[in-house]
Amino acid sequence: MVRGPKEDRMFTDFSASIPPFIADEEWIPAAPSTGISDEAVASIVRLDATAGKVLAPLTSFLLRNEAQSSSKIEQVVTTQVDLARAMLNIKASESARSTVAAAEAISTLIQSASDGDPADPSSLCASHLSLMKDDPHDAHYAGTFRDLQNWIGGSDYSPRGAVHVPPEPARVLALMDDLRKFCQRDDVPVLAQAAIAHAQFESIHPFTDGNGRVGRALINAILRSRGLTRTAVIPLASAFAARREWYFSLVNSYRAGKAGLFVDYLSRCAIVACHEAEESAELLSKMPPRWREAADSRRGSTADRLVDDLLGVPLLTIETVVRRLGVSRTAATTAIARLEDAGVLVQVGRGQRNQAWAAEDVLDETESLVQRIEADRDRLLTPQIADHLRHEGLLGPLTG
Repeated sequence: MVRGPKEDRMFTDFSASIPPFIADEEWIPAAPSTGISDEAVASIVRLDATAGKVLAPLTSFLLRNEAQSSSKIEQVVTTQVDLARAMLNIKASESARSTVAAAEAISTLIQSASDGDPADPSSLCASHLSLMKDDPHDAHYAGTFRDLQNWIGGSDYSPRGAVHVPPEPARVLALMDDLRKFCQRDDVPVLAQAAIAHAQFESIHPFTDGNGRVGRALINAILRSRGLTRTAVIPLASAFAARREWYFSLVNSYRAGKAGLFVDYLSRCAIVACHEAEESAELLSKMPPRWREAADSRRGSTADRLVDDLLGVPLLTIETVVRRLGVSRTAATTAIARLEDAGVLVQVGRGQRNQAWAAEDVLDETESLVQRIEADRDRLLTPQIADHLRHEGLLGPLTG
């Protein structure tokens, strides 16, 4: 039995927080916030239209990106190639498998949100089950609200030095029911609703682990529930991950009674993320013609048809090509070899049982999207947010 250090064994006095009930709270934004929110809504709607009508494969691309960035915030980091292996269910690292589980969790929660009930406990628990069912430490608690006290930061053995001690387990169900009612409302500006719901969820911390990833999925679920998106997953976690200490500080500001700061931050993140995702859409749309030219394949051949498929499903095995295109194993093998020779596909799994390939350009663009958002991180700030971060020591002083 792991007992922990003496300081933890002696530590008995702590206070758990008691978040307020918010189901009936009004939200009155400051005047500058309204303009930011309106711009964010327009950006989200425009990106969703791009994903739904112009470039349908953008949807799966953004889901993978969001899962990887949301996992990165929790310091679960994986390479594109390792993630490709995990998505094809071949030998991959634990972090890559966890990221695939995060993608499933996001998808599960968003798909269940179309009925206008994004914080339905059964949906949240199903999302958490997808995320944590194979976790080596918390699988036993997967898909259920906690009956244990947890905490954020500090010691691994006790709440000593914790940044936040969530409410005691006996309060969780009532708080989650209240959050559900808040998320069902249609009279709160949608970006404010998403930001407040996320911050409240993190304050409650209803699961033993995985709260951050499920809580960020809740944001996109609310956007879907309110009809702001129909197909796209907005890559907000990429913006949060650009400076994770900013994100954590601004979520914490909600608990200090400054919800407006995080509402504005979420809106700015949406604007930047959507702008860069639209650039990804343009770049992705140019890939198939370039691939065709490189492969010099006959129109209508298996290789040519496979090119049409790669934006939506850039990860493949011989068996998946056989199923997707309805061709023989020999035709699939020949097509893959042609595209590999042309530099369109790169092998990500070797050996008789683990042979797999990926469209390298698509994997590279996933990284590029994150890098562009990170380079644009100063656009995430408003004067009020910058002042807050300077006060917290997370932003340098004004110069010049």
